[in-house]
Amino acid sequence: MSEQNIDNHLREALAHLELALNQSVRCVLENDGAKKEIGLKWERFLGEFMGQIREKGKKSRLNLLGWISFPRMR
Repeated sequence: MSEQNIDNHLREALAHLELALNQSVRCVLENDGAKKEIGLKWERFLGEFMGQIREKGKKSRLNLLGWISFPRMR
């Protein structure tokens, strides 16, 4: 897989996440009672994603989060 393919996948993932975030905000603005359910969806998603990072890191013996400089993130 080339670095360009990685860039394409990350751009697509970011676009999908933005759509999900926008829809989540709209949903909660329309119905404040949906806040807990929407929050649980995001919690499950982020938990699954972090779990995948941990699992891939263990299997490959790489510290995947070590590749990221969190202070440089904005």
